[in-house]
Amino acid sequence: MEPRAISAIHDFTLKARELLEKEISEQLEGTYGLLPDGSWESAESYPALAASQEAKETSQRLEQFLEDEKAAGIGAKKARKKLVREAAFTWLNRLVAFKMMEARKLLRQTISRGQQSNAFLMWLTEPGNEENYKKYEQGDLPQNAFGEGPRQEAYRHFLLWQCGQLAREIKVLFDPHSLVSRLFPRPRALNELIDLMNVPDLEQAWAPGNEETIGWVYQFFNEREKKAVFERLYKKKEKIKREDIPAATELFTPRWIVKWLVHNSLGRYWIQMHPDSKLSEKLDYLVPLPNDISKVPLKKAKEINLLDPACGAMHFGLVAFDIFADMYQEEIENAGKEGWPEQPSVQDPGDIPSAIIANNIHGIDIDLRAVQLSAMALFLKAKSLNSSAVITESHLACADIAHFDDSKLFQFLKELKLSDSIYSRILKGVWKELGLLAEAGSLVKFEEKLGLLIEKEKKKFREVQKVPYLKGFAPDQFETEAGEEEFWDIIGSQIIQALQYYGKSMAEKGHDESFFTAEVVKGFQVIDIMTKRYDVVATNPPYMARRNMGPELAKFLSNQYPNSKGDLYTSFIERCAEFLEDAGRLAMITQQSFMFISSYEKMRTTLLDNLAIETVCHVGPRAFESISGEKVNTVLFSMRKEPDAKKRRQAVGTYFRLVKEPDGESKRRRFEQALPSLKLGQDAPAVFRYKQADFDAIPGSPWVYWITPGLRRLFKD
Repeated sequence: MEPRAISAIHDFTLKARELLEKEISEQLEGTYGLLPDGSWESAESYPALAASQEAKETSQRLEQFLEDEKAAGIGAKKARKKLVREAAFTWLNRLVAFKMMEARKLLRQTISRGQQSNAFLMWLTEPGNEENYKKYEQGDLPQNAFGEGPRQEAYRHFLLWQCGQLAREIKVLFDPHSLVSRLFPRPRALNELIDLMNVPDLEQAWAPGNEETIGWVYQFFNEREKKAVFERLYKKKEKIKREDIPAATELFTPRWIVKWLVHNSLGRYWIQMHPDSKLSEKLDYLVPLPNDISKVPLKKAKEINLLDPACGAMHFGLVAFDIFADMYQEEIENAGKEGWPEQPSVQDPGDIPSAIIANNIHGIDIDLRAVQLSAMALFLKAKSLNSSAVITESHLACADIAHFDDSKLFQFLKELKLSDSIYSRILKGVWKELGLLAEAGSLVKFEEKLGLLIEKEKKKFREVQKVPYLKGFAPDQFETEAGEEEFWDIIGSQIIQALQYYGKSMAEKGHDESFFTAEVVKGFQVIDIMTKRYDVVATNPPYMARRNMGPELAKFLSNQYPNSKGDLYTSFIERCAEFLEDAGRLAMITQQSFMFISSYEKMRTTLLDNLAIETVCHVGPRAFESISGEKVNTVLFSMRKEPDAKKRRQAVGTYFRLVKEPDGESKRRRFEQALPSLKLGQDAPAVFRYKQADFDAIPGSPWVYWITPGLRRLFKD
């Protein structure tokens, strides 16, 4: 995307945020009496509450929202501020989505011309919309309790109807029944927003192929919070708080870097499985390796899974989507041939987009706004390939799930008649882990804690031979060895199902989407995603030095990641490696410090005891336009989980040393210039080959891949 378009997105996002936050705040105070300090004015002073049943219901929902936030330890003033921000962001995302879908011909004109948009005019004439048609005919006077004229009210009903249509496939963003949907931008604000979106400089941003616009909107929306966090950090010496983590750590990854990582992980995995694949012709960033790699067992395309455990706006998933689409298509063309499945994953190419979202791409983020955008980005990508594709399932989860106090858990167990049971003991044991999810996200080793608790119960059973309370099992379950093993094998799944049921029951009792984020997020789906293992893990993890962390996060990392506790990104490297299946690929962009400094020596040893380095692109400073100077030095790497110790030690990695180039663009060009020579089996400037076992020649095993054999011998001798 051209710099001018990115600059236009920046200006639009900041103006739209300011406009929407002002609009939402004025609604809360002027229509419902919810003041900026979180207190309520008397309802008698607000005629809209008496004149409109809708306004009265919204007021009740607002009261429930504040109660839910209070239960989670958030005061009324802070909760109101949070609601204003989230409502502004959601409506911004919805309008951006409408605009981008219009440009892709996925929607008829919905907002580009406001009340003159042709989709609105057509909707008015459809059966069932007679009342709205009458309102349209009346014009803009008189006004209702929300300050709308009849025509403006009809347009609001249309946009909410459009949200309802899209919510069938992407509910986390478009749910028309959410509290946010009730805080609809009033006519003046809505018209200003539409004018802002229609400026010529933004045409490229909305155009097909520019799904990364969504990521830029996310980054620029967080700009204010990011600046405030670092001002408090460096000027006031305050630690970064839990709620500050998304803004402080989010950074949009340049496309060429994402492409490098995905081609050398997911792309290589497929080529390794199918050496005859024509996909290699499209993987123009795939780095040839100097030594052979064992072929991986055959899998269908739908069985290959990718996880981004800090997904942001799903930039990695968007690049992976195109590769997955080619995989499915190749499988259709080659099914039945030697080295290919007998039957393809899907029979009809039109089913490929929905199959990718249902089967292949998984994402976790601690920020609901990021999950909204991930869902929207994948939705647009799928619909761009097939506008008729139906999105029925996804694997996106927000880690910021509600952590209610113990009394609510005990009440929940009592309702299920599980108060004194093995289920109760295990649920209480993992409850603390759930409380860490909002801050630590994917780093929480929930599956490890669950496994330890189950082993403890199994040991206890074998010592006392007392049959556990078996909800859903026959009384004779433990009479055979096979029955006993079956129980212990599936109890973990039952615990997760119980938590999912708990989330659903809380939502049905009135707890809004702030906690349980509708169908796509499915409340506790994050736990299900975290307990699986993946063929590819690709991400740009958050960076935060230990000295800047709050005490709870620092303590958590010390306990769970003693070898990598110095920074969030190093703990993510360790965690991402744990998510891998054998022969799976780990592809990340991180800071370079883990490669060299002594405090990460044990971490490096653990990595090389489990993974083989395939290729590294050492880009050094100035890889990101938004980060100037020499402070942040970065590296891209792709590694393979290799259980064979000999193959790990003999693995020869290909390293690109691009630390001298002055900016990200020149680093990209230097890499692209070197690649053709490597594909011809020739040497290239700034490219090094290094055997993994040779790192041990230097004390501490730093990854100094550029040293000469002579210098390495000096260390050995």
